[in-house]
Amino acid sequence: MDTVCPWCRMGTSSLQTALKQLPEDTEITVRWHAFQLNPGMRPEGEEYRKVMIGRLGGAAQFEARKRQYNEYGAHFCLEFNMDIVKFTPNSTLSHQLIVITPEELKEQPIENIYTAYFENGINIGDVNELAELGKTIGINNAAELKFRLLNGEGLEEVKLGQRDAQNLGIRGVPYFVINNEVHLSGLKSPHEFIQAFENI
Repeated sequence: MDTVCPWCRMGTSSLQTALKQLPEDTEITVRWHAFQLNPGMRPEGEEYRKVMIGRLGGAAQFEARKRQYNEYGAHFCLEFNMDIVKFTPNSTLSHQLIVITPEELKEQPIENIYTAYFENGINIGDVNELAELGKTIGINNAAELKFRLLNGEGLEEVKLGQRDAQNLGIRGVPYFVINNEVHLSGLKSPHEFIQAFENI
């Protein structure tokens, strides 16, 4: 998953919906692996609109893609206010924040980062913004969190996630691996996840 990927946000929501529909005694562990769509992005990021127009081939295509985000997002009760998003950030620091969060709490920073970026237009490549988000998961010392992030805590795990994805031949996200057996690429519905679980 990448924290700047709208489809990853939808895929995460779809997976969580599917998990809630499984029998209560189902034992399942979710592990999040960092993936960066723009690994070479400058630390300060780039203008979002400019990046997307260049990637999609024009302003009309960009406007159509924004509408698509909202149309698909509505199926998962998610909002995408892309008109207020100013930056395509380097997502490294946001992935580091997820890595250093205790395993049982990881869903919360992931949700908070998605909401901050896609709904509130916050630059999640800014360490000061991430330090504020850290407070929502109980990391109240902003100065300490900034120090940890800027000194590379969790960075090796982020790089490892990228290398693992390359070794698996993953070119894009969302991408899901279930029990090291079933590989699901792209946005999937909760029903498709449940079918995959049942097949295993």
